[in-house]
Amino acid sequence: MISSEILPYPEIKSIDAECKKLVVFLHGLGSDGNDLIGLAPLMSKELPNCHFISPNGIEAFDNAPYGRQWFSLNNRDPNIIRELVAKNSSLVESIIQKKQIELNLTNQDTILIGFSQGTMMSLYLNFIQKEPFACVVGFSGKLIAPKECINKTTPICLVHGKLDDVVDVNSLDEIIEYLQKNNIPFSDCKIPNLAHSIDASGLQFAIQFIKKY
Repeated sequence: MISSEILPYPEIKSIDAECKKLVVFLHGLGSDGNDLIGLAPLMSKELPNCHFISPNGIEAFDNAPYGRQWFSLNNRDPNIIRELVAKNSSLVESIIQKKQIELNLTNQDTILIGFSQGTMMSLYLNFIQKEPFACVVGFSGKLIAPKECINKTTPICLVHGKLDDVVDVNSLDEIIEYLQKNNIPFSDCKIPNLAHSIDASGLQFAIQFIKKY
């Protein structure tokens, strides 16, 4: 399995001459960086000072000869999954840090946007940070909680389709319960008639959330 750090991934530079924010897309299971980068041109119209990157998952997808993953889901034991996420989060973090150094930005200038498994990794990575991220947006995700929640200040935006048949919409409520328990600020939106996907209304909800922070 090859780290995505040595694999080229798509990115779109900020429209403004001065780049003030880094947006990191983390795709879903079995996809790759090309999946979410298509959101960047739409978002950059309202977020012109953001540089967008969409890294490829750090592992080859277990169950197909193509695609990437952030961690394996072949074993669904929650303890095994947590161990894999804990191990692989440092590799994801190193990809982000490399781009931060290049752009002269920090976690406080960085926004994580995840979809499905990418949301799981984004949330976990956020919770273990000593230096908070600017904000995190999670589409169609599920909670994988670290043993200790270190970062309780980064605002979280959660968007989930009510007809999601891959990650049940009730997973959003489980994340909210965790956020409330740790007094973490959040906004959430359940989209009617939406399955396991991102639609225009959910994206606009996320954009307005990002603009607040």
